[in-house]
Amino acid sequence: MSGITYERIPDGRPIADRRTAARRATLHIASENPRPQKSLAIIDGRVLSREHLSWGLLANGLGLHIVNFGSVNDIEDFDASEFSAILVCVDDSRFMDNSIVLEIEELVLRFPNAPVIVQADICGFQQILTVLEHGARGYLPGNAGISVCMEAISMALAGGVFVAAENLTDIQRILGTRRYQSKRGAMFTPREEDVIQVLRLGKANKSIAYTLNLAPNTVKVHVRNILKKLRVTNRSEAIYKINAMYDEVA
Repeated sequence: MSGITYERIPDGRPIADRRTAARRATLHIASENPRPQKSLAIIDGRVLSREHLSWGLLANGLGLHIVNFGSVNDIEDFDASEFSAILVCVDDSRFMDNSIVLEIEELVLRFPNAPVIVQADICGFQQILTVLEHGARGYLPGNAGISVCMEAISMALAGGVFVAAENLTDIQRILGTRRYQSKRGAMFTPREEDVIQVLRLGKANKSIAYTLNLAPNTVKVHVRNILKKLRVTNRSEAIYKINAMYDEVA
């Protein structure tokens, strides 16, 4: 059954510790006119999995209503302001046919104020990067514990982006490389980039011209433009500065 709202109901007795709180946490189906409260939507086609996750989050004091859905289609009829965040649990096969990317784009457009978080067993940095590039605000490994899920939801609600620590270094490196390439692309023309690749080897203009099949005078113009853009006065300074730029993302 989809679109069922759950919330944690205290039983009125004092709670001594978290373990006791978890045992006493109960779930119920909300009335047709529930009182206004922020909600988390969990989309997962596996009934037992999403029920277990709902119980765990509520028992650990999430503080949000939880509304469970079996698919993205089930959430389409809800108002865009209904949810504070959306957690999508993905089967690995969904990455193979690229359907998850389309669904993330759909959710981001449909619920622009609700950050989308993805949880999946597959944690290759290319998959993570693809999901983030299409608007998701977090990526959780399939074996993430409840505390990690809570952290990801909290960070997304605060406007941040959550990536598990074991994947963070790779993601930062890739994003740094892409930012650098974008910045460099705005600075140099494609032909100047070709000249730079050979220039970094310490080659003279004639060697650059031979390697790139260009006229020596053309290479001379390109080198002069490169020096000007780098704000240096000679080739040695240019090579040093270019190598330093490459080292930034090494």
